[in-house]
Amino acid sequence: MNTVKAPRTLCAVLLNPALKPPTETITFRNLTSALPLTGCDRLQLANLLDTPTKDQKELSRRDITKNDAGRSRLLLQQAVDEADEVLFAWGSGPTPGVVGATLREQEAWLRQYLQVSGIPRIWMIAGAPRHPSRWRQYVGPEKQRVHGATFEERLAKVLAVHFLTSGDMEPI
Repeated sequence: MNTVKAPRTLCAVLLNPALKPPTETITFRNLTSALPLTGCDRLQLANLLDTPTKDQKELSRRDITKNDAGRSRLLLQQAVDEADEVLFAWGSGPTPGVVGATLREQEAWLRQYLQVSGIPRIWMIAGAPRHPSRWRQYVGPEKQRVHGATFEERLAKVLAVHFLTSGDMEPI
């Protein structure tokens, strides 16, 4: 009997959308390297805040309203509900001020939503929600954190499952 394996989707939760199309970014390219490691075939992007900016610094200067956060939660919920696996990848650097507080609220909401939805685990790089645009630096041979001939081999050594109830994750 020949069975066809259903496609599996990885939902990568990022900080916020880039200004250019996702497929043109290093982030997207690096995330595609995580697909086979997570047992997935498709990539779905989601964001803690659905407010496009150039970078985290610009985001921290934005006026984010409760409506912005609520809209972002609806989009996050939809993306997570359609996913087979979830990757936390919004970055490990803190965001200051009011926007930082909003991001921490978004993260807490997402963790709670995943637990209530029966999703017990997520994926991260070395125990932190490291942003994919920084993955090549993090696992680069010059850092000597991990060894391997290729980026993909080194990535496989730091991309791991974390259980939401274990407390072994760094907050934003």
